[in-house]
Amino acid sequence: MDAIDDLSDALATTRNLLTPIQFGLWVKLAIVVFFVSSFGFGGPTVPGGDAGTFAEDPTIEGTESVEEEFPVEQLVLALLVIGAVVVVLWLLYSVIGAVMEFVFVESLRSSEVHLRRYVSANVGNGVRLFLFRLGVILVTGALVTIPGAVIFVQGDFSALSAGLIAVYVLFGLGLGLVFSLVSRLTTDFVVPIMLQEGRGVIGAWRRFWPTLTGNWVEYVVYVLLVWILTIAIAIAAWFAIAFGIVALLIPFAIVIGLLVLAGDIGLYLAIPVGLLALASVVLFISLVWMPIATYFRYYALLVLGDTNADFDLIPDQRAAVRSDGGTLADRDDDWGGDHDGRSDREPSDRNGWSTDDSAWDDTDDEYDPWDDSSDSSREDSNEDDRDDDRGW
Repeated sequence: MDAIDDLSDALATTRNLLTPIQFGLWVKLAIVVFFVSSFGFGGPTVPGGDAGTFAEDPTIEGTESVEEEFPVEQLVLALLVIGAVVVVLWLLYSVIGAVMEFVFVESLRSSEVHLRRYVSANVGNGVRLFLFRLGVILVTGALVTIPGAVIFVQGDFSALSAGLIAVYVLFGLGLGLVFSLVSRLTTDFVVPIMLQEGRGVIGAWRRFWPTLTGNWVEYVVYVLLVWILTIAIAIAAWFAIAFGIVALLIPFAIVIGLLVLAGDIGLYLAIPVGLLALASVVLFISLVWMPIATYFRYYALLVLGDTNADFDLIPDQRAAVRSDGGTLADRDDDWGGDHDGRSDREPSDRNGWSTDDSAWDDTDDEYDPWDDSSDSSREDSNEDDRDDDRGW
């Protein structure tokens, strides 16, 4: 089964890209991973209702006197301002993250990371992906909150029972599962098809759907393995990250403590030191998680290419880790398709190391992650073959 066999191939492919360690390549990929990875905490949160909130607010004695003494209006205004800032930052992060999804796939496909070039080439794709994600979030959130909102507006809480609340909770959990599944499949498989064939999100989903339904067992196994491995790896990774953060923050804590003792000037100087400490922690977490995110994304690309050869974005990387040269055997359309030719899957090098060092060369912009001035232009092989599915 491809979904199982590709686990080892993804590990070898990840080693080929990330070794020997190059500082510039690792830092640039870490920047990308900061925007595309959830660091093991799952995907975006689904907005939903809380069945336990359907109760009238009790009147508390002394509330009026508290409101007179405490500036409630100023507090509400401050909360609104903070909420607006948070929403704006979230939208900005989400848009950048959507663009970075394509940068990530393009980087893994080319074995090179050129942030400025890949970002500028995929702004349109990123905006379409962001709007699709936002639409899924809004639809899911509406489906979860509408039943509760209707009951709340009507004010008829007598109809509520433990059984009805349990059904509502199960309904919300089911929608959350569907939301998570759609998000996972879109990120892992629809995004590469958008990049490969120049399609919009809906067009890429239409293109991917026959492959998904024709190989549904492969993709069910893939999703289950990814969820299980993510949980296991996240637990181990965050133990290591926690110890690393403590060690990293010790020198910053000493410097900040000395600055605070120095007086008012030291307090002002402690602010940029604290910001530097925060940036160092974020970069450290991204560097630790980057190989993990790279492994899972290569795993998805291998499964996608094995279930449909037209969607194979990484034929060279596949050939480097398989003794059969990465040749994909003909497959039937159903899940029980022929897997002949897939039994001999040992890497071409027993240690999983690629013999082609050219894929590791990133010295042209190693010291500036945004500098692509010396890069040669990359030919887009699909530019002339794009169909009318450029939009949604």
